[in-house]
Amino acid sequence: MILITGGMGFVGRNAAKALLDHGEDVVLTTSRVGADPSFLAPHVGKRVFIERLDALDAPNLIETGRRHGVTGIVHLAGGPMHGPLLKGLRDNVHGFLDVLEAGSSLGVKRITVASSIAIYAGVEDQVWREDAPLPMASPYPMTAYKKVFEIYGDYYSRQSKLSLASLRFGAYGPLSRSQYTLPARLVHAAMKGVTGPELRPGEAPPYEDDACDLCYVADLGDAFARVQLAPTLNHSIYNVGTGKSLSNREIADAVRKAVPTAKFELQPGRSDATFPPFDISRLRDDVGWTPRYTIDAGMAEYVSWLKAGNLH
Repeated sequence: MILITGGMGFVGRNAAKALLDHGEDVVLTTSRVGADPSFLAPHVGKRVFIERLDALDAPNLIETGRRHGVTGIVHLAGGPMHGPLLKGLRDNVHGFLDVLEAGSSLGVKRITVASSIAIYAGVEDQVWREDAPLPMASPYPMTAYKKVFEIYGDYYSRQSKLSLASLRFGAYGPLSRSQYTLPARLVHAAMKGVTGPELRPGEAPPYEDDACDLCYVADLGDAFARVQLAPTLNHSIYNVGTGKSLSNREIADAVRKAVPTAKFELQPGRSDATFPPFDISRLRDDVGWTPRYTIDAGMAEYVSWLKAGNLH
């Protein structure tokens, strides 16, 4: 039984589906009420158990873990990234420490933690590799929090002998409530029949040659499952991506294939917001993971999900 904090979120529900596919039952923690996705609903109360609790509460995590016989934890929950600065720092770091405490008390085999593509901010390499030196400067909240998680997690793991792995990723696909990423903005604009992406006040259209390594969320869920369930790991940090930087033009073209009437406004050329691909060889070599979805397949499934009446 694997406990997933933030298990009803974008990544959480896809990780839950992947763990089910790998034969593992799951407990999903959530602080809000939400409908179960169709792919989890048949298993709720049988192989999927949903617990409403705050991940910033070690005693409740421990009690829940003991009641369900939890043997591993996937930590995806986090406090707000924006708002009062000190509250954001406190909630995110304390929540992570509470998960470490719960894992240690429960004697779990491994804790797998969501890191982020944002951790590479300021790394000027042709390919992003897990052993790249990271600058201390952290321009975004996510960058700062995830560095703290990786540093604290590595130290705690070495001292306690508890296996801990962090996954760095950027992802797109169904169940994403955020309209921050370009794939989500283009898909939703296409579905609404408006020219995409819908721009915020003062925002310029994105450049067609800007690029980033993004993976489809079902592939990401499978990566979390494989790392969590691996008998042994050779590393504590893994990139999850496609190994290729995906341009905004390629994303738009994939959406057009799924929604032929889609219309997009992109600027020619590129800005400074072009990011290198991930080196994903660690994940391939250690747990046998490779991405299954091309951008065309991912976008086609994403569009089908929304056409079925799902909001996100």
